[in-house]
Amino acid sequence: MPELWLKIISTLIALGVLIFVHELGHFLACRISRVGVRKFSIGFGPELLSWQGKETRYSISLIPFGGFVKPQGETYEEIKKRGGGVPGDYISAPIGNRFLILIGGVAMNFLFAYFLFVLLFMLGRPVESTTIGEFVEGYPASQSDLRVGDQVKHLNGKAVSNWQELKFQILESTDEVITFTVERDGELLNIPVMVQFEEGTDIFGQVRRVPRIGIKPSQEMMIEKYGLSAALVKAGQLELKLSALTCEALGRLVTGQLSLKAVSGPIGIVSMAGDAVQMGLATFLQFLGLLSVSLAVINILPIPALDGGHLFFLFIEAIFRKPVSLSLQERMTQIGFFFLMGLMLLVVYNDLINVGAMEKFQNFSGKVITRFYDQLEEGLTKRIDPTHRSR
Repeated sequence: MPELWLKIISTLIALGVLIFVHELGHFLACRISRVGVRKFSIGFGPELLSWQGKETRYSISLIPFGGFVKPQGETYEEIKKRGGGVPGDYISAPIGNRFLILIGGVAMNFLFAYFLFVLLFMLGRPVESTTIGEFVEGYPASQSDLRVGDQVKHLNGKAVSNWQELKFQILESTDEVITFTVERDGELLNIPVMVQFEEGTDIFGQVRRVPRIGIKPSQEMMIEKYGLSAALVKAGQLELKLSALTCEALGRLVTGQLSLKAVSGPIGIVSMAGDAVQMGLATFLQFLGLLSVSLAVINILPIPALDGGHLFFLFIEAIFRKPVSLSLQERMTQIGFFFLMGLMLLVVYNDLINVGAMEKFQNFSGKVITRFYDQLEEGLTKRIDPTHRSR
């Protein structure tokens, strides 16, 4: 039970922080654009805690999966009911200001992830070193001049700082030969290794022709740590890589190259958050940064009900010099909302399958049904044969 509560609490903290950061981006953009804010909410549903500011109502609500910032004068109906527009209405703000407000949440998530990654690289994160631990027989590395204990510094002239980077570079390589720059007894050596291509799985679990070298890590852990200037660069590289991978994964989902079964939902996040907390601060910071990048990329998608959907309507307005009708926006937003809810249900169902909950439920329901029919049969037997006695 304590472990379960740790996972739940760490997930609520992670989601709460990310939602707050996202909505803070919208809120600050409203302030910069001089658009009033009527409500700033973390979560949906019944309010657990709220207070009234000078012009904004702040609240924390029961359902933690989301939040919102409600600008002043957001709809024509609101302005009509009020009896006319006033300074600070969102709907009368210039297109540039409205764009800034809509993009504010996504921008803040990217900035927050970048800040976390800079902090991560400055504090130091535990990673597997690039030291070769053993060779796999039958693969090119075992026949090369590489040796157990060699520390890999570069692949084809590109630096690698940990085993994950090394593995990723090999998987992404299309070269027939990879030149390993290794450190051995204080000396740098360049060693060419032939690549063996065979059918395997890429980082998305898709079957394709992948390069194999045949080396395994030494399991030696090291702390990857940098000064401020290097951390700024490494954080940017990590964020760009994660953003690209998230976009590629979404593209594969849309084209059917990646199954929804590979996507984690709320239950999967709970499990990962708990594991990340148990593995230490550095791992949790990296996990939080990854979630922040994913939230930013998903929110920018042109799906009604997301920030990207509202940006799409704004682009149409900018092109045709006329806003999209409110009724059409509302209909499209409702469709987008139901689409997202349906997607969420599918993802949660996959989560339940992955943790074995559905199998346990089927076994339990099977036992209940069997017990029901046994009792029904016993009752019928009693009615037919009055001399029947239960054992």
